[in-house]
Amino acid sequence: MLNFEKTGLYHRAPVGFGPAASPRQGPDGKPFNGWKENSEMHLTGIVLNVERAQLQALLPEGYDIAEDVQPTILFEVMNLRKLPWLAGRGYNTWGIYANDVICRRSPEPIRASYMVVLFESFTDPISTGREELGFSKVWAELPDPKEEDGKLVHTASWFGTEFLRMEIPKIASKPVEESPAFRERPFTMPSVQGTLHHRYIPAVGEPGKHDASYATYMPGGGSKKPTVLSYRTTEASLQDSTVKVTPHKWEDLPSLYPIVNGLASLQLGEVREVAQQVFLGASDCSGNKRVEW
Repeated sequence: MLNFEKTGLYHRAPVGFGPAASPRQGPDGKPFNGWKENSEMHLTGIVLNVERAQLQALLPEGYDIAEDVQPTILFEVMNLRKLPWLAGRGYNTWGIYANDVICRRSPEPIRASYMVVLFESFTDPISTGREELGFSKVWAELPDPKEEDGKLVHTASWFGTEFLRMEIPKIASKPVEESPAFRERPFTMPSVQGTLHHRYIPAVGEPGKHDASYATYMPGGGSKKPTVLSYRTTEASLQDSTVKVTPHKWEDLPSLYPIVNGLASLQLGEVREVAQQVFLGASDCSGNKRVEW
């Protein structure tokens, strides 16, 4: 019988079948090649001002929004393509990040963007990411974006019930050199300063108790600039681009309603940035590490 706890490889339930397929582990048990050379990330993001107390209410204990900034939140849709761990396939995600969050649960405070929640359109990355990385991933229907009369539209729904909508009017191509990825922003961004997460696993049969509850941190690229293949933004006023979170009752979203209604409680303010960028390369997120013991 295989002692799966001593193989040095990733295992997930059901453990009787040996090492598990994962973005971080190929059929031979080794990391995949081709992430940087072949994969693509199509990112559509809107950064908005948000009321401090409302955003702070969505953060666990030990994570605080920095006092020296206007709090902001990032709504970022990611269309991942040509992924080696899926044999060239892809899927879509929609992440919501609180920017300029300071984690005080680590020996040294870490300032980065905190992943409030990550909706994903495919089960495999949800199970691997929740178990191996501790990311706060949940499922949603995330169709590819639609473009109608120059307006870019992203939506998120659950069995046909829409709860998230992003609209960017008059979207137009701009020189790659003007991409916001190449300039310093007045707020943290996951791709630059990294991402904070809180790994939480409830104890079996013991409501209110946990088997794991600790902070993790995935560094960003820092001063290293990504390879941007294309860049688009709105030619209208930034304030004409919108993110709408629609609250719903339990019957409409049985498993997601507390998340969606929590997001809907945020008073979204001034739009600070609107960008659609295509990056060459993606990541297996193996850089995410535990920072609290």
